Amino acid sequence: MSYQQTPYGQQQYGGYPPPPPPPSGSNKTILIVFTVVVVMVVLGAGLFVITRFTGSSDDTAGTTPITSQPTSDGGSPTEPANDGSPSASATPAAPPCRGCLPGITVNGLVKTLKSKGYACQDKKILGIQCEKGNLEVVVHADYTQKAYVERIRVFGWGSAMVKDCPQCIKGAIAALEQGLPGVLPLFVKDAATRQKIITFAAEGSAIPDSGPSSARDLSIDELYRVSTSGYSGSTVGKGDRYASNYTTDVNIAGY
Repeated sequence: MSYQQTPYGQQQYGGYPPPPPPPSGSNKTILIVFTVVVVMVVLGAGLFVITRFTGSSDDTAGTTPITSQPTSDGGSPTEPANDGSPSASATPAAPPCRGCLPGITVNGLVKTLKSKGYACQDKKILGIQCEKGNLEVVVHADYTQKAYVERIRVFGWGSAMVKDCPQCIKGAIAALEQGLPGVLPLFVKDAATRQKIITFAAEGSAIPDSGPSSARDLSIDELYRVSTSGYSGSTVGKGDRYASNYTTDVNIAGY
């Protein structure tokens, strides 16, 4: 076997060229830098993939959250499922229109009054008049939102076939005081509010409508406007035949 001396001091066997010389110091540095760059690129790509699939905060920082939009209360009203009877909650629903009674519809209230034994007649601009005994409930619809109640007047009345009838006045006041606790729950849900109306009506209904302080007003929780005007009446007839009739009332309107 022949060999010869190579320029690098190594022997060459069998005529084959010698292996390449070891890399110099500068070549080693280039190799190391290249390796580090490759590793950083690979790690960066992996981190990007993990971040996308784990939903990090950086991925959603620029998004806009979805919020529910309030519905408009304008347009034509949709009659609520309210039959005029008291609900389980004492908090009244918001009135559907300015000045309306909260949570009450005309049809619902009239239907409930009829179920309680009231005889009702629609008197057009005079309202829907519902009578039972010596008590009368008059329902007035809102001027623009016809399905809803604007105000309600509750009358007590007394009459007799006599000329002078103080008992007619007492009978009217008693009819209103006795009837209010039964009729108010049909359109005023809160018990404390009903009691305020009953107390106010008892004071205002027992004074004549001709006095200087006969007209009285009460505002309740910016939901109800209550008023009284005292009692009034008349007597008609001649000779020994007369008929006297007196009424007193309380008016309950939306705020």
